[in-house]
Amino acid sequence: MCAVVILALAGTAYLAAYFNRRSKKDMEAALTPLAEVIDGQVDVEDGHVTGRYQGQLAEGQVSTMPGGMSRVFLISIVESAGGEPWEWTLTRSKEPGGPDESRFNRDIPGVTDRIGPLLLSLKDDPDLSGIWCRVEYDPASGTLKMTRPMRVRRDIPLADAFQRHLDALIAAAGENRTVQGPSTAQA
Repeated sequence: MCAVVILALAGTAYLAAYFNRRSKKDMEAALTPLAEVIDGQVDVEDGHVTGRYQGQLAEGQVSTMPGGMSRVFLISIVESAGGEPWEWTLTRSKEPGGPDESRFNRDIPGVTDRIGPLLLSLKDDPDLSGIWCRVEYDPASGTLKMTRPMRVRRDIPLADAFQRHLDALIAAAGENRTVQGPSTAQA
């Protein structure tokens, strides 16, 4: 009886180690192409990549929503223009073929009307088909961040989708800097 328990514990330990190694290899395989896009580093333990994209600090990270209910993939760039914070959300229709909705959490004259059209390109992105996404600018932390849900554990965007999302963030950051940057605050 004792031998059976010891054998069961050894088998369980082996399986746990095997699946842990396997999940780390899967994570590394998914994140390495993203690190190449931003000429950066992969951190398999924390599930993120950091580097530079078009001269700006950029990051991609597997994370969980507050409360731990679901996984999301975060893409962020450093954008320290200052000004007012904003959040843009794309919500998909519950009915097939129904209209999708995009909106800012609040209207900031001269800002949201110029940034909104740049973010609408995300609406037709095939990687975001059927799922919501959020882009938020936080002047306190100096980041522009895109959040998208992960449908399954391995739903990390491919390199081309990651690059398209970074391009959308870079475009929004440039416009945000134009309308909210330090030079416009002095005017």
